[in-house]
Amino acid sequence: MRKILFATTCEAKEEILKVPSSEGRKVDRVLLYLILILLGLGTLMISSASYPYASIHYGDGAYYIKRQLVFLAIGILVMVFLSKLPVELYKKISPIFYTICALLLVIVLFGGFSEGVAKRWLGIPGTPLSFQPSELMKLGIILILAWYIDRQSNGKQGILTEIVLPGLLLFGACGLVLLEKHLSGTIIIALIGISIIFIGGVNVKKMSLIYGLIGLLGGIVFLLTNSYAMKRIESFLNPNADVLSDKWQTTQGLYAIGSGGFFGLGLFESRQKYSYVSEPQNDFIFTIWCEELGFLGAILLIVLFLLLIWRGYNIGLKSDDLFSSLLAFGITSQIAIQSFLNMLVVTDLIPNTGISLPFFSYGGSSLVILLAEMGILLSVSRNSRLKRG
Repeated sequence: MRKILFATTCEAKEEILKVPSSEGRKVDRVLLYLILILLGLGTLMISSASYPYASIHYGDGAYYIKRQLVFLAIGILVMVFLSKLPVELYKKISPIFYTICALLLVIVLFGGFSEGVAKRWLGIPGTPLSFQPSELMKLGIILILAWYIDRQSNGKQGILTEIVLPGLLLFGACGLVLLEKHLSGTIIIALIGISIIFIGGVNVKKMSLIYGLIGLLGGIVFLLTNSYAMKRIESFLNPNADVLSDKWQTTQGLYAIGSGGFFGLGLFESRQKYSYVSEPQNDFIFTIWCEELGFLGAILLIVLFLLLIWRGYNIGLKSDDLFSSLLAFGITSQIAIQSFLNMLVVTDLIPNTGISLPFFSYGGSSLVILLAEMGILLSVSRNSRLKRG
């Protein structure tokens, strides 16, 4: 794969003589339109899905959508600003950003607060706002691995440089997130990192053996020391699990998907959001989408995500340099991994691990971070050789 990226880079360099400098060039409009469409649909669905829950718990059915709109405005400003910065700047700050993310993950272990069984939130001093450092680390691992592989691309290759050193960066971050009892975040960061290392051109057999053993041992230790995670797996594997407790959320989500039928009940007409699907504006928002818009709506949403993923990977393939390519691949892979893992969870195809749906699930800080990543991807698109829409 690295040979493909290098070949693409060489072709791009040859075309630089014929194509104007990236300075002043526009971002990829197809990617931008897809981002805006998903944001619009996600905001609309939060408005629908959150209304009953917000009415019951806050006395204001618009509580969640009003907050989401504020963060959406902030996120769009951040996206526009970051899309205008040169990719070279992201390369320079990659080690610093990764280090800051790692320090925040250490701080949250001692000064963070919990929501449920996991301590994974940090408050922002002087404000009522909070965020999850693990969300920042998703971007941090993309930046540091893209920077590392680009830096080592012309150097001596071997197990140490190709597998061990990037593995230390990756599994160091995963270990810190796992200490927060954030299994889903650990899985996502691990998959993002492995995808970047794989695309960067590694010996797949050796990587699979070494990383597989690390992942297996880490998973066993985590499950043995965290009974709630083991309980989720047991309830997933047990067809006779108590649907009134262990599988309540999953069962109600499946009812929502099934009751949507082919065409859906209609926008804002979901029944399951009325205290059946717990916190329907969060991880299980896809089930409300399916209930209201049906099988056709589900297919439409999947197609939109696939189009975004296709465009992001094309930007990576046609970027001017290896760092830009890996950066685009990493950000796009995060969207692919997280969106489809969420859909697999809510359809009960894998155990419930609490994974949010990009652009749709409620969350202010996570939305801003997501749009920051989209801004970086748009910045990379300025340097790509794509035919712009």
